[in-house]
Amino acid sequence: MGAKPELAFDVCWEVYRGARDVLETRRGISALDWSAGGGAKFLWKPDIKPRLNEYVADFALAGQAALGEPGWASRLVLFRTHYLGLVPYERARPFLGLSPMGWVNWTEEIRRRCGQEMLRRGMFPPKRYFLEAS
Repeated sequence: MGAKPELAFDVCWEVYRGARDVLETRRGISALDWSAGGGAKFLWKPDIKPRLNEYVADFALAGQAALGEPGWASRLVLFRTHYLGLVPYERARPFLGLSPMGWVNWTEEIRRRCGQEMLRRGMFPPKRYFLEAS
């Protein structure tokens, strides 16, 4: 029996947040502004294991793929604001004009659709993602 998409999403989001923390606070690389990375010091080099910055990018790309259809544009904005941008619920919900119940419904839909895409892409479980060759 496979993992539920919502569980896969929650675990992947936890890894994403940890990876962003490491990249931004410890290495000085902005996850959302790659040009601020400091030049040639962070050029891509072939590696056996995917790196944290690749996981951050894959998380964003999986969300874009899952929510990129025209009917899902508003949920994509919520995904980018709250899940990628890490804007807290208290600020993101009023910004998006959602009621508390609307927030719950949209986040459940996002977790399900994005979780399915992350399962399809092999991002879950993260241990396998980081151990397999890219």
